Amino acid sequence: MISLYVMSLGIFLILLGCAELCAPLAAFRLWTAWTSKKLFFLHGILLIAAGFPLTIYRGRLSVIIFIMGLIMVLMGPFVLMYPEKFRDMFRSIGNEMKDGEIRKIIYVEAGIRVTSGILMVAGHFMR
Repeated sequence: MISLYVMSLGIFLILLGCAELCAPLAAFRLWTAWTSKKLFFLHGILLIAAGFPLTIYRGRLSVIIFIMGLIMVLMGPFVLMYPEKFRDMFRSIGNEMKDGEIRKIIYVEAGIRVTSGILMVAGHFMR
């Protein structure tokens, strides 16, 4: 069951990363809009809830998937406690950086997201 969750999350991350690669500035605007919402703190709860099952996954890539889950679980409380810091970060990036620089940041982030998704899907099939 956890293996199916890992594969599903991996597919979601791959799709999200590909969408960010196709439209990086739109993705940045979407993330900026999401961080400015009052309910953004719920993103922290989602990170904790989505990352926890990754920490108990067993398989050939369990160490890598455990580390990804641990990063998600540990990032969640920061989003819960300091959502305004994330808002300020996105605002300052939008104000201080040019579109080309923002694209580069989104490309790196999307690459990490797609790579994580590929590792999760591979972990499902390599059990």
